[in-house]
Amino acid sequence: MRAVALLLAVGVTVVVALGCHLLLTALAGRRDRRAVRAARWQVLHYGRDGRTVVAVGLVPPRGPVLDEHVVDRIPDTDPGWNDRFLRARLSAEERAYHLNGGGPPLPG
Repeated sequence: MRAVALLLAVGVTVVVALGCHLLLTALAGRRDRRAVRAARWQVLHYGRDGRTVVAVGLVPPRGPVLDEHVVDRIPDTDPGWNDRFLRARLSAEERAYHLNGGGPPLPG
């Protein structure tokens, strides 16, 4: 009789643990989907390896960048750095606008 009670206790424990795991996984998945839906494409720029990278990033309200599309990598020593940066930033702003659903799709 003790063996049956022990098996029953272990079985109930396993079922409860599995249920908790499934519930927590479902809640975490919902939170991740909500973060992705709330994310917007934004213009990003940062320095890396002696270059300025201009990109469009999918950024949620909180958390890391989910995706990134590099528009240009401009060497910091480029004499036309300012003009190139402004053109790349303008291109990135247009791309972010279209990726966020703000108009007709870009050709190509």
